Amino acid sequence: MCETVAGRQADIAQGSRGAGRSEPALLAAFRGASLRFYVCVSVLLLAAVSMQSVARMLGGHFRKAAVPLKRPLDELNQSKLLPEYEPHRIQPKPLSEEELANLGAQDYLQWYLRDRERPPDDPQSRVLLFITYHTGEPDAVPHNPRECHAAGGMSLRDETLVELQVPGPDGAEVTIPVSVLEFELPGSERLMFLRPDSVVAPRRVVSYFFYANGRFTTTRTGVRRAVANLWDRYAYYCKLELTFSDDSGRVLADRRQTIAATRRLLRKLMPILWEDHFQDWEALRQGAAPVIADQRG
Repeated sequence: MCETVAGRQADIAQGSRGAGRSEPALLAAFRGASLRFYVCVSVLLLAAVSMQSVARMLGGHFRKAAVPLKRPLDELNQSKLLPEYEPHRIQPKPLSEEELANLGAQDYLQWYLRDRERPPDDPQSRVLLFITYHTGEPDAVPHNPRECHAAGGMSLRDETLVELQVPGPDGAEVTIPVSVLEFELPGSERLMFLRPDSVVAPRRVVSYFFYANGRFTTTRTGVRRAVANLWDRYAYYCKLELTFSDDSGRVLADRRQTIAATRRLLRKLMPILWEDHFQDWEALRQGAAPVIADQRG
């Protein structure tokens, strides 16, 4: 019994001595970890400063300058849309200051256009054209129809990526990737069955794309890559979004109709935007100053 107690006391004493020896080791390890942390932070700061210095020496640009439009988007020349398109008799309300702040857009256009060559009951006869323009230090996470429609309670049912040919700034054909999203409102089929006169459309198809620093893309990653190029002094992106319906707005175009109508409108609209509103991106990259069109023209 005595031997056992003595043995336990010896073990406790041994543990105490061991703990005494391990405390400086833990403190040293902690100090070593702290030292490594500060070294890493210093290296990262030095690398960031060095990158900016090297970029400036080589002509790179971390901060981007704004690219003004030649003309505001809402001054789009309606006569150039003729004879195919004209403004619809009904137009959406202007965006509020809060909505503009949420979009972060420096300029925008939101019009209803009527396709003069289609009858009023054709689901491609009316289009809601929504264009937003962002420049300078644009938002790295641009808005797209996914979030807007999800916030309205609609779920994404299908997505299609198509490539459409339009006349470019020099007249040559340009390929634009366009994302076509089909949304569905949960429970809308039951509502339409109970109330056939309801203005709620069970499905909505939207086509859209981004035009960023002279490049077309349908993704946020594509926008980020386009505007983050260190060798570009300027940065901008434009989002163009289209929704087609009949003249009343109750019958919406399906996916096939949306693709066909998008192709038709872009072939008319894009040459106008390039000529009257968008800057010549290649000229800017080569050092030319932005063009400001005569506002009286």
